[in-house]
Amino acid sequence: MDKPTANERRKFRRRSLSYYLPIVDNATQQIIGHLVDISPIGIMIDCKRNIPSSQNFNLRLDLMEKISGRASVEFVARCRWCRADKIQPYLYNAGFEIVSISPDGVEIIKNIADRYGESR
Repeated sequence: MDKPTANERRKFRRRSLSYYLPIVDNATQQIIGHLVDISPIGIMIDCKRNIPSSQNFNLRLDLMEKISGRASVEFVARCRWCRADKIQPYLYNAGFEIVSISPDGVEIIKNIADRYGESR
């Protein structure tokens, strides 16, 4: 996935989700957090540990079948930032930029954002 320009980034609005979908680190097969918001170029998760910034992760978003007809979508994402949650300090919020995803994965993410997300 090519890095979007500043103008392209502005047209992708983040969408908050009402579903608590798990994000799995494919290297460890451990849930690293749960999806908070999503756009075709990035995600934010709630997690229980501080995640190193500027590191790439092979991630899997586990889906409910009614969302896409598939069990999951896989992608590579770079952690851009991670900080303690302001309301629940035992949790962290982490923002990831999607750096590699299949074309059908992009469509699934767009579908999730459109059907299940609320504009921020």
